[in-house]
Formats: sequence, C-alpha cells, structure tokens
Amino acid sequence: MFSPAAFDSDGVGDLKNTSLGSGSRHLLPPELDHKFAVEIPAAIENFNPEEMIVTVGAATSVSQLLNHVGEHRLTPSGIQPDETGTVGGLFSDPRESPCDPFTGRFRDHVLGIEGLRGSGASILAGGRVVKNVTGYDLIRLLGGAMGALGVVTRLHLRLEQAASNWAQNSCRFDDEEMSWNALDTVRRLPFEPYMIYLEPENQRMQIILSGTKRSTLESLQLIEEVVPNTTSQQISHQEVAQIHRKKRSGEPMALRVRVPWAGWRKIAFVAPGSWRSIFPSAGFGILEKVSSDEKLQQFVQIVSQLGGTVCAEDAVAEKHFQIPLVHPSPTDKLTHRLRSEWDPHSLFAWRGDHR
Repeated sequence: MFSPAAFDSDGVGDLKNTSLGSGSRHLLPPELDHKFAVEIPAAIENFNPEEMIVTVGAATSVSQLLNHVGEHRLTPSGIQPDETGTVGGLFSDPRESPCDPFTGRFRDHVLGIEGLRGSGASILAGGRVVKNVTGYDLIRLLGGAMGALGVVTRLHLRLEQAASNWAQNSCRFDDEEMSWNALDTVRRLPFEPYMIYLEPENQRMQIILSGTKRSTLESLQLIEEVVPNTTSQQISHQEVAQIHRKKRSGEPMALRVRVPWAGWRKIAFVAPGSWRSIFPSAGFGILEKVSSDEKLQQFVQIVSQLGGTVCAEDAVAEKHFQIPLVHPSPTDKLTHRLRSEWDPHSLFAWRGDHR
C-alpha cells in the first residue's frame, strides 16, 4: 500500500488522469519535482468513528477518504466536496477555499503529521488525538508550504458530522449597489452560510446553506424576509460538489484576487478581465480572461491600496503574468532559516510563499 515517490514538489500525487478540485491544482510545473526518494503511504491506516479521528497516508486520494468516512456519516473538516487530489497535496496547498469562514482551512484541522526532512531526519508534530497535541506548532508551518520544508508521509485528522441537508438561495439584482446591500444584509443575519458567491456578469448572488433540515429552512426564511427577489430550493450534496467545480477557474491563466470585505465595492465591477466567481465572505475572487497590460498593473496597484493582493491561480499564470502564487508572509525569515538546517542538500523545491 505504498506509492514510491508519489509526491511532486507541492505534495501532489501522480494523478494525471484525475480532474483535481479545490486544492492541489497545478501549483508547480513538473520540472520542479523534488529530488527526495521516499515511499509515501496511500491508504487509510486507522479510523475510529467513535472518536471521530482518522490516520491516512499522505498519498491517499481525498475521494477515497471522503467515501470511507462518509459511510459513517462523517467528513474531514475543511475539505470541499469537489476535491479529488491527494490528502498530502491538499495539506501542502497554501490557497484558501470558498468556505473559509465556515469550515476553516483543511490544515487547521490536522491533529498531527509525520514526515522527513531533506537531512533525512524525521518530522513528528502534533498527535493522533486532540489531547496529545503538544509542542511547537510545526503543522501550521509545514501546512501550505508546498513541500518546501519536507515530505509529509502521514496525517492524523479530525472528523466532524456530515451535514444532512443542503439548500440554495438565489438573488438577482439590477445594479451593484443593490447587490452589496443584499450581501451586507445577509452577513448581519444570525448564522454563517456555508458559501456565498457573487456573479457580477449574471447580476446574481447565490447563498448555500448546510445543516439539519430545520436549520436550513429557518435560515432560508430569514433570507427571504430581508432580501427581495429571491428564490430558494433544497439541493443534494452532489449538486453542491457540482457548484464547487463550476466556480473553479476554467481558464489556463487566471488570477486570485484577495480584498477585505469593504474593498469589493470598488473593484468587483471594474477589472481587467471577467470574474469566474467572487466569494466575498471568504475574501477572494477568481479573475479570468485577463489582459496582461497597463490596465492589469493599475488594477494590482488599486487592490494593494485597498489592503489586498493579486496572486496567480496556477504555475502557468505565475509564469505568464510574473505574479507569484503566494505573496511573502512574516514566516518567510523563519522558513528560510529552517530550510538551511532541514534541507542542507536543497532536495526540495523552493517556491511561492517560502522562496
């Protein structure tokens, strides 16, 4: 049940014939495969449904994990229903999901990890259960590092009860002011939607709810009372996965724009391209059909002035636009220092946030 050298430099398994979902998508070009030969488990090794925890090999496909724990009406925290990459690849992906406010990032729910540094030494962080999680928080350091600090071979995950009911509310608007008034109204309601996304070109806002049948119906009633021109319907988990897929970038060169909530009013309807989708509560939108010219440069400057960032959605976009996948963060200095000690022979690729 082992997959030799199953990961490339961002921790993504060899899934050339698989349609990848919300994480692990084309983060690094193939020429940046790491030079570290290691066998990575590709199996679910320990599953305790009563304690709601599971241990998996990092080369295990997310779809396999979802199907296995789903038989017990459980789901891994922070994983979106359309994800079909590897568990290790998702852990290594630095990008956020459309549902961050609701579920958080996947790596925020990882209880423990095992792996290897470039020096050959072992990496052990966290534990198999919550009460055993002690010591330095290396999980947050390695999570999202795209494999720059080591190869993660095994992960211990926290599970949660799967939602039993899903609902969708659609609202059409005639002008942008109406759309933002509706968004502000929904955000003030006493519940957190599973996902909110805006389609400026279609003049439409969509709200996805999850929970029990009673909770979703009560939330829909509140939305219909305060937001005009809305329609609601019950949807299935499979339809939620389809919505996620449709909202992902469909173009080979797309940009991911991050802006604080208030900033979207100034840029949502003026951009050097077309919006695939905007997730204002999650803080980002995906911009496609972008022209690489002065208008793009001006747009990047405006976003920066609003306290946001513009990043490449994949390695192709990074190379074409000369815009990084992930902008530098305060952890860079620490990461550089650890890399010189943990990877003395430069066996791992060095990209994105940690280059």
